[in-house]
Amino acid sequence: VGALPFLLPLMLQLGFGLTAFQSGLLTFSAGIGAIMMKFAAEPLLRRFGFRRVLAVNAVVSALFILAPALFTPTTPWLVMAGVLFIGGLSRSLQFTSVNAIAYAEVPSERLSSATSFSAVLQQLSGSIGITLAAMTLEGSGWLRGTAATDLANFPVVFSVIAALSVLSALLFIRLPQEAGAVLVRDRTH
Repeated sequence: VGALPFLLPLMLQLGFGLTAFQSGLLTFSAGIGAIMMKFAAEPLLRRFGFRRVLAVNAVVSALFILAPALFTPTTPWLVMAGVLFIGGLSRSLQFTSVNAIAYAEVPSERLSSATSFSAVLQQLSGSIGITLAAMTLEGSGWLRGTAATDLANFPVVFSVIAALSVLSALLFIRLPQEAGAVLVRDRTH
């Protein structure tokens, strides 16, 4: 997922010929989706549980990571913005859920260390995502005999990133059914 902030502007600006401002306007829709999900995450987790939300949403998120592979310079902006918005909703739900459950069973005296460790892992995973995307873009360009930023190389990269992202569902489905339940118990009782 860390690859998306790298890939999308690159594709929109170099592949589609949009200005940085136009590209920013389109990708901003993902941020709006991410913010809006912050209000819906807890009710979704309470209703469906962490395991189900994380496993199902890993697949949904992967589909919306793959979706920009289908964008072309003639794809209507509203369609692209809508896809990016829904992708932002989905990724935000995933991040919120993972970040919450990461601390579910951490004793209070170890929360500071756990927070630091988690922050480092998030930065590392983002860097790995960007590195993998850049390597795949370069590799695709090399295999095709084109510049790495040739528009035809981007679908390959989005496909690889999505395929790797969907694999996380296999990890999440292994969580116990009651994983994270303590975090979403009804507080009215």
